[in-house]
Amino acid sequence: MPVKEEQAASTALKERQRPAVMSEYASSRPVRIVELSDGSPSEPPEGLWARRELIGLMVKREFSGKYRGSLLGTLWPVINPIGHLILYTFLFCVVLKVRLGNDGSMSNFALYLMAGLLPWSCLSDSLSRSTTVILESPNLVKRAVFPLEILPLVGVISAVLNELPALGILFVATIIFFHQVHVTALFLPLILVSQVLFVSGLSWWLASLGVYIRDFRHVMTLALSAWMYATPIVYPPTALPANLQFMLWLNPMAGIVGDYRHVLLDGRPPDWKMYAVYTTVALVICLAGHRFFMNTKKSFADVM
Repeated sequence: MPVKEEQAASTALKERQRPAVMSEYASSRPVRIVELSDGSPSEPPEGLWARRELIGLMVKREFSGKYRGSLLGTLWPVINPIGHLILYTFLFCVVLKVRLGNDGSMSNFALYLMAGLLPWSCLSDSLSRSTTVILESPNLVKRAVFPLEILPLVGVISAVLNELPALGILFVATIIFFHQVHVTALFLPLILVSQVLFVSGLSWWLASLGVYIRDFRHVMTLALSAWMYATPIVYPPTALPANLQFMLWLNPMAGIVGDYRHVLLDGRPPDWKMYAVYTTVALVICLAGHRFFMNTKKSFADVM
């Protein structure tokens, strides 16, 4: 077949495939679908912005589907953090009487623990989901025109959206217990940007590796448990022995958790030196993860 005729046939095939790919995510509201590229490894991450409408549609679909059929529906993202805060307060402040700081306030540790668990829950949910997100979408993998790189990102955005109501509950609890909200909370978006970059990069890595190594989903359960205890969430960073303090600099989540507490509870700005370190690491992991995913995604269909 001549080259021009082959190219024309290929273009016609893609045009026929595109409606079938998008029909699964069609809605009553018109959505502008941008031209989908071939997903070459050289495509920059900025291309994701061009697909923001498709990403938003898929996030909405996943978020609503998560609570479809439940009695309270989308109220669960608000009810869950309230229930956990009550549980933490009762267990650690009333029963165990754990206190932090010089004022001996029984409310401190409950808020301290919640501030640490919020970013960790976002990371844990995203990474656990990412190991199977490609395997659970075999129909999309076989569609050459569908941008598979947005699937891990949808899980990350959904996890962040689940975190936002819990942050609101933490703000309210801070007002109730401390009678104020620190102005340093305005630094929180900076920390969230670094957090999203870090989690997105890891999600791309794990989504790709999960296709080739099916045991990754089980390994991640153990790895996340070990990583959580290596992060100062249920204990202060000063509890680590002096010869292990260097681990805080090797663990980006330690810096993120610490800065959450600095800006929300302590009224201090982020630790800028630590912030520069974990933000740089997050950016490198994000760019490398995106490139790794784009390099490997073309063989997903063959492996699956």
